[in-house]
Amino acid sequence: MPRSRSRRDSVVYRNYNDIKLAVISAIIELVSRAKGSCVTFTSKKIAQIAGLPTQPVLLTIIRDVLENLRSEGLIIRYSKTSHGVKYMITKDSPLWTFAINRTETKEIKTPYLAPIIDAIVTKS
Repeated sequence: MPRSRSRRDSVVYRNYNDIKLAVISAIIELVSRAKGSCVTFTSKKIAQIAGLPTQPVLLTIIRDVLENLRSEGLIIRYSKTSHGVKYMITKDSPLWTFAINRTETKEIKTPYLAPIIDAIVTKS
């Protein structure tokens, strides 16, 4: 029996850029609520903050987004254990500066974020 179109269209991980935007928005929300100079998080915590389901396939996609942000120098890998990877963002990060000021977009205009930079700015 074929699946209904509405269920297939509601799959969260259909559009990679939407997930990227949700991850960035969740990190910005974490930073804006921070009381110190750094924040640690996992892909599961990002999914919960973004209101996404914590399915393993989606957590893998979120981890891929986080790894790409790490390779761009926006976040760092805090620890890697058999339980997973924990990431950290510090006040020295351009993404932290953007989350606080909402104006410094030049530093976060990386090749990876280029397709969604306008959506990040308007959503913030």
